[in-house]
Amino acid sequence: MLEKVTDRIYYYMNNDETDRPALGLVCGNDCCLIIDAGNSPKHANELKKEIESMNLPPVKYLVVTHHHWDHTFGLSEWNVVTIANQITYEYMKTYCNLKYDDHSLEEAKKNKIFKDTSIKSIKDEIEQRENFHPKNCTLLFSGEITIDLGGITCYLRQIVSPHTDDSTIIYVPEERMLFLGDCNYGYTSQGYNYYNKELMELNINAIKQYDAKYYLCSHESICTKEEMEAYWKQLRMGAKITETCNNIDEAIMEFKKIYNTEPNSDDIFFIRSFGVGKTWGREMDLKPEIF
Repeated sequence: MLEKVTDRIYYYMNNDETDRPALGLVCGNDCCLIIDAGNSPKHANELKKEIESMNLPPVKYLVVTHHHWDHTFGLSEWNVVTIANQITYEYMKTYCNLKYDDHSLEEAKKNKIFKDTSIKSIKDEIEQRENFHPKNCTLLFSGEITIDLGGITCYLRQIVSPHTDDSTIIYVPEERMLFLGDCNYGYTSQGYNYYNKELMELNINAIKQYDAKYYLCSHESICTKEEMEAYWKQLRMGAKITETCNNIDEAIMEFKKIYNTEPNSDDIFFIRSFGVGKTWGREMDLKPEIF
């Protein structure tokens, strides 16, 4: 079901069971724009049915926030202008050159294109994988591009991100709405979640340039400015606590010393996510898993 944010903004909620991200809908007087294609044809078609029942102007554009499969594998179902930044387009070529039967997915895992969890979700989401062929986008940009929907403007901008190097955000100034995709998340490597402190700060500072009231991160419900500020505060706590600590036990002791309380599970998550980047005694080659 589409959730209403404003009279012009809706989103289709995420579902973590099969790694479905939230999908956005911006409604102009002349046409509509979709944010992210869905993680499968099935996901995309469910959103299409919701939109068709709402008596809205036609969908003319679709923007993908980055190349990851869960945001792009529904592209084949959308007969609209599909938009991506140039880096995203180049990454997506890899998906387009793959096959998706069981054997091919295992080969893709060996080549570090998919993880086990992604393969499970792909198998759950996509029927008749032998006939599945991902599509790429048709309109490319670098830096920034503006889309006029009639009475509503969408500003697309490439942004520095600790999640991927091809992130795009979408800002709708008339509604003070900012679609973030996954740009403010960390990345996984060797089973660990990791945030890069420098990229995180650049990302936060870039997002704060926008006068936004509502934020949509792809694997959350809609967020307010206050909730985003609280999230950034936790990120910065994790980065700060791990500056001088050599392991999780030292970090927990430092947290207790500063805050005079036990860290909760979220606090531990962010501490670990920054601490693992310091290796904390492990020999690790921490590089983002590109796909």
